[in-house]
Amino acid sequence: MAGDARPTAWWAKPAAPAKPSSLTAPDAAPATTQASTQTSTLNDGLARLAHLLGDAVAIAREREASDVLLSTGQVPRLRRDGRVEPLELSIDDGELAACVLALGSNTDHSLELAGTRLRVNAFDHLGGYAIAARLIRDRVPTLAELGLPPELASVIDHRDGLVLVCGSTGSGKSTTLAALIDLLDQRRAAHVITLEDPIEYRFAPRRCLIHQRELGTHIPTFAAGLKAALREAPDVILLGELRDQETIAAALTAAETGHLVLATLHAPNAAGAIDRMIDAFPDGQQRQVRWQLAAVLRTVITQYLLPCKDGGRAPAVEVVPVTTAVANIMRKGDLHTLPTAIQSGRDAGMIPLERSLAKLLDSGMVSPQVVKKVAIDQDLLAALAAKLR
Repeated sequence: MAGDARPTAWWAKPAAPAKPSSLTAPDAAPATTQASTQTSTLNDGLARLAHLLGDAVAIAREREASDVLLSTGQVPRLRRDGRVEPLELSIDDGELAACVLALGSNTDHSLELAGTRLRVNAFDHLGGYAIAARLIRDRVPTLAELGLPPELASVIDHRDGLVLVCGSTGSGKSTTLAALIDLLDQRRAAHVITLEDPIEYRFAPRRCLIHQRELGTHIPTFAAGLKAALREAPDVILLGELRDQETIAAALTAAETGHLVLATLHAPNAAGAIDRMIDAFPDGQQRQVRWQLAAVLRTVITQYLLPCKDGGRAPAVEVVPVTTAVANIMRKGDLHTLPTAIQSGRDAGMIPLERSLAKLLDSGMVSPQVVKKVAIDQDLLAALAAKLR
């Protein structure tokens, strides 16, 4: 039975070893014994995790679900097409609690069950203990399979600069980046270093040399990983997320020094992404950062995943190549004029979010109610939709 499978843990982050006290008791356990005990506890947690998730993951694969959610005192649930639904399984609350205590609360782990790779987070909460497990696809999908416009393929033709993929959690940013790296691997030879948290897709290099590094296993922070990567002769750097000022500064430096940097950022659109990066810095540095961004930013892609009428989800995207006009807007700090530049920049490859939404509406895949919730400019959406009728 799937629930009896033992895990193949290709990465699991152990708890940090306890700091030794300056006053050590005579009968204190040696450091090696403590480390051995921690490893044993972690392995026990992984074994419990495999047992808890086995049957649920098998059902999730069959139903093409993206996540398995377990919580003490609650019915197990799946996330499918962005919706949470109950799962017809019973979970032993005591076993779930013991698993989270062994793994450690607020810890990330990766393992493989019956050929399915999982990204798992264990945590405690007001009502007890819980596990969230994301199923990872075995094969990197293509841009076409993801339903993304073919224009996105051109971003990998850049030899330097910064490309951003933006959106909310669960909008498919990491998958889009993986698809772009896989396409790059088909098109040209390059040295690619990925910095991920955790590693999701495992690339099978063809023309490229690809080194995948994981936060907590190979690098302590994204910023440290970026600084190290600059000494490792990469052509392309994939960065899991721009989280803070230090990481953003390191990414700008990498982009300025002849590397192509592909990164994700939590932002609702291009203007929001640029604002967020600049606002990460103190007031006295923001003018300089605006000029740096204007010089190195190549394209900003923002994507949303919308529920379809008949199940599944479809992407809607905004694509903003950084033209001379866009760069000037950034330097001046006039981001309120960016939507106008996007609407008028079709010849430069601009895709307003509303154009993507209008196409989904015209296809009949997505309901008008869903589309209108996402659209920023309702008048533009109506005008573009009318042209497609």
